[in-house]
Amino acid sequence: MASMATIRPLSLSPLSLRRHCRHLPPSVLPTPLSNLKKPPSSLSSSSIGLSARRSASRFVAVASAQSNFLKVIQKAWRVGKDGVEAGSNLIPDTVPRPVARVSVAVVAATVALFLLKSFISTALFVLAMMGALYFIFIAFNSGEGPRGDSSSSSSSTSTEEESLEEARRIMEKYK
Repeated sequence: MASMATIRPLSLSPLSLRRHCRHLPPSVLPTPLSNLKKPPSSLSSSSIGLSARRSASRFVAVASAQSNFLKVIQKAWRVGKDGVEAGSNLIPDTVPRPVARVSVAVVAATVALFLLKSFISTALFVLAMMGALYFIFIAFNSGEGPRGDSSSSSSSTSTEEESLEEARRIMEKYK
């Protein structure tokens, strides 16, 4: 007969973690909620009504969505300036700093425009090939005629009349 092992429930309280993880530094272990100086915002009470919170959050979201573009432009400008500065630091000190900055900016702009041109030309080439393949497909499959309601064209009407005449002849043959 197998012996029954005792299973203790898993406790994830901070005290049990401290007891079992004595080798870890105290900054890694969680602190109980009673030791927190400020209660979490979800637990704190507020005198603002629910409808006022909703309308305020709408205005914040709209203002945030409008200013993201400016933040992106400012961030790109700062990154560009830092990149030019880092590139100009690679140039020897015998070259004046303004000349080094301008030359690094020109080289960076040239490389960026070359990459942009390559990307755009690749995208346009892919679109042109897709269009050419579409027209080739249409040209090779034009003999089959369109699929769907084609009673408005005169060529399909004549083929319909011919097929009806043939069907009538076959029906009369077997009467």
